Amino acid sequence: MLGKIASSVSQTVYRLGIWYSGYRLIISVSLLLIYMLTAEQLATNYDYPFLYFYTLVCYIALNIFQLFLLQVLPIQTSKQLIFIFLVDVICLSLITFSSGGPNLQLSLLYVIIIFSSAILLNAQLSLIITLFAVIMVVYQRFLGNFFDYNNLNHLGNSIFLAFLFFVVHSIGRIAVQRFKILETLTFHQSIEIHQLQNINRYILEQIEDGYLVLDESNHIVLTNPAANTLLGINVPVSQEKTPLIKWQPDLFELIKFSELEDGEEFTFESQQSPYTVNVRVKHLVVPEQPLFLLILKDAQKLNQQVQQLKLAALGQLSASIAHEIRNPLAAIVQANDLFKDSDAHQQEMLSKMIRKQAKRIDSIIQDTLGMARNKPTEPQIIHLEEFLASLLNEDLADAKDQIQLNLLEPVNILFDEKQLRQVMINLIRNALRHNAENAEFIQINVDLNNGRTRIDVVDFGTGVAKRDISQLFKPFFSTEIKGTGLGLYLSHTFCEANHAKLTYVEQQQGACFRIECSKIH
Repeated sequence: MLGKIASSVSQTVYRLGIWYSGYRLIISVSLLLIYMLTAEQLATNYDYPFLYFYTLVCYIALNIFQLFLLQVLPIQTSKQLIFIFLVDVICLSLITFSSGGPNLQLSLLYVIIIFSSAILLNAQLSLIITLFAVIMVVYQRFLGNFFDYNNLNHLGNSIFLAFLFFVVHSIGRIAVQRFKILETLTFHQSIEIHQLQNINRYILEQIEDGYLVLDESNHIVLTNPAANTLLGINVPVSQEKTPLIKWQPDLFELIKFSELEDGEEFTFESQQSPYTVNVRVKHLVVPEQPLFLLILKDAQKLNQQVQQLKLAALGQLSASIAHEIRNPLAAIVQANDLFKDSDAHQQEMLSKMIRKQAKRIDSIIQDTLGMARNKPTEPQIIHLEEFLASLLNEDLADAKDQIQLNLLEPVNILFDEKQLRQVMINLIRNALRHNAENAEFIQINVDLNNGRTRIDVVDFGTGVAKRDISQLFKPFFSTEIKGTGLGLYLSHTFCEANHAKLTYVEQQQGACFRIECSKIH
């Protein structure tokens, strides 16, 4: 990794060196042209015009040679750059000397040289160039007439300029450090992006579904092997977009004049592919570029998955029916056992109970089948006081003494009566099974909260473990060895079908299952 960073820095320095060499060539040519055009009018501005002229000519020749050498032999770039900066300082010093001493225009050229050396060279070499520039500026006047008042003024300007060189050098080194930090961060980010691209590509290659991304001009932006197989194409990996018409003209003809709606599905067949493809459209939100994702699936496999889901649903339905008819069957068996030793009046009551529970079994089967067929519920206004009294006397007569009902005022709700009966029986039977041995009863609490009715079925057992709470209403989840795990699942489903909500409420002792629905006035 360090080697890659060093190589990247070296390439950057080389490119900047080429740009700087081009800049110094332009500057030297410009200075020569200005001199040739203004030499007659401004002859008095030059102390040594011939030295000024020939220095510029040599400077241009050296610039051309060094630029050519840097491009043709891009080796030992740092050494070439040292030679370039030394030539710059020497030539610029001669130009300054021949034009009468440092001035604002030429001083700016010095500053650019110092700043460029601080960026393109290491700290030691750039400091050497800076010191060399300071020596050339200061001592070109210091060697003159020291006691001449004008020369003393020039010497003061030169000293100030030397101080400015050190300031520029320091700023340049700070800029270099910042640049190196940013380049390192950029390099690491590019590595991370490259790794993410590789991971994404690997994931796309492993997915069985085909993914084809198109732009608004129907050009292929991205595709995966599964999409290539389903469409009978082989789009090469390329940074450039590929026209869809080139690789899959049948699909292009199908979608070129149609507006692809988000979520739209259609079936596609092509002579290029033996597959019947199910296509689903998804709009992608990408800045400044609308894209369309086509999710491709083998229609035959899709049909097989649907059949497997139907079989699984059929098994679940059968298990749910068996679970739901256990309670009425238990009541029938109990009534049958009591029938022989009962008097005529009791036998009549037991016969009614048997008929009622038999009808309930039939109703459960019909309702469960109706749920599987998405049969709509038949909600009606239920008076909870009457409903709960009927429930306890008819469906839970054997456990009536173990149930405490707390209903402070008459409440009406909108619910399918048969489904609510099944839900309540499931919750109450569960509470009775899990109630503490020393507890006398379980509770059914009905109250109002913010205009909604809450029916709580509370026991005083050990409650539900925290790790199991998230699984409570999933099918086939049960903490009992003999449980099917369908009671709470069906109860939750019935509540949702009636726009109600069944939740588990944690408390310090025991369990509380709450049915929450709207109150009817």
